[in-house]
Amino acid sequence: MHPHHRIIGAIDVGTNAVRLEIARAHPDGSLETLHQERDPIRPGEGVFLTGRISPEVEEKLVTTMRRYAALCRRYHAHLRAVATSAVREAKNGRDVVRRVRAAAGIELEVVSGREEARLICLGVLQGRPPAARSVLLDIGGGSTEVATAVGERPSELWSVPLGAVRLTQIFSTSGRVSEARLAALRSFSAEAFREAVPPLRARRLQAVGSSGTIEAVVGFAAQHKRATRKEIGRAVEELAGMSVTERRRRFEPRRAEIVVAGAAVLEAAMRHLDLGDITAVGTGLRNGILVELSRRDEGRPDARSAEVLLALGRRFQFDEPHATQVARLALALHDRLAGVHGLPPRARVILEAAALLHDLGHAVSVHSHHKHT
Repeated sequence: MHPHHRIIGAIDVGTNAVRLEIARAHPDGSLETLHQERDPIRPGEGVFLTGRISPEVEEKLVTTMRRYAALCRRYHAHLRAVATSAVREAKNGRDVVRRVRAAAGIELEVVSGREEARLICLGVLQGRPPAARSVLLDIGGGSTEVATAVGERPSELWSVPLGAVRLTQIFSTSGRVSEARLAALRSFSAEAFREAVPPLRARRLQAVGSSGTIEAVVGFAAQHKRATRKEIGRAVEELAGMSVTERRRRFEPRRAEIVVAGAAVLEAAMRHLDLGDITAVGTGLRNGILVELSRRDEGRPDARSAEVLLALGRRFQFDEPHATQVARLALALHDRLAGVHGLPPRARVILEAAALLHDLGHAVSVHSHHKHT
């Protein structure tokens, strides 16, 4: 395989920021980061109040995506770009996707909350022992993803319409937060979890939190990567009592504005799931995209293998345009439904061979040609 085929890229158009990571996928399954960027352009700015991505934010997004596209071309990266709740909920989300496609040549895929949760699971839980049981939380700007998992595979997925940016806009919690407003924020968050996620016996599961918000809140609450529910509760009240200037001494400026809402969401999630503690990790959606792309590459035969299959088909005078079209469609279905079928990477090789050669039996007889194949 040409080394360029092993370079992969992931773009995450979130609510609070846009991120790019380009990596080299090694044969042993490891990923070597070649380039990464984070642009805090906040695609969700105003979306949860106005229902639209503003022209100013759209312009910044398009400019950023143009730059990302140029970087991916420079590295010859095989790219997947996804957008989450801000673009998903914006009334002009489809227009933004079309403009990104026209201006940057990037197909921005607006994923559902469940698909977002699945990719986060893959990014965070990669390499977990097959029998390890976990519960995963990811607090984004517009939504919170909850998943239970065995090994690295999610068993149940939920998306809760609570996020640090969304609640900051709704409850105006960027500055100091009064006791009454904090009580309303906590009550609203608790109700959202009760409505979206059934009661789980999650205390026995290892609780893992991805996302910058959880890392920031856990780090503030416990000064390390693991915090108890009691420590998170204290952190909510301490953060609410601070002015934004005081918070900016502890967090980067944009995080300081949304951290009270993020902490309240984390507290509500831990209460609803009955979690005693949670461990913050630095991986998430972007890593899940890269892991999935690297595994697809593992299951893709190299050019020589494809030529062998085509040569065999030509020997039996197969319908080459039809065979290659069937293979293209079969592989597209395989890739897009990876979260449903759960097949190992090598199955993709077998599927491509079967698709290319499925009509070979015509060389024997048109009648029952599938049996002759």
